[in-house]
Amino acid sequence: MTLLISTAQTCPLCQQANDCAMVQGLDISACWCAKQPLHMPSVIAQNKTINFLAGFPDNQCICQSCMLKLMQQSDIDPVEIYMP
Repeated sequence: MTLLISTAQTCPLCQQANDCAMVQGLDISACWCAKQPLHMPSVIAQNKTINFLAGFPDNQCICQSCMLKLMQQSDIDPVEIYMP
């Protein structure tokens, strides 16, 4: 069983810093996630069907490394590319 730790500064998947710009008081446009080619909430929502993400909160940030792993497993259509 994987334990999900939920704090604003910590990735709940790997327990490393998630480097969220908003936690640092910056605008979301300054965050690494706003510069990704896919809509991050869509990637997380798709991966919630995986057992270890079943209880994952909708508003929880994860780190870039974990997000890249999820993106590689994702089959989000190109039409869902996020353009801030």
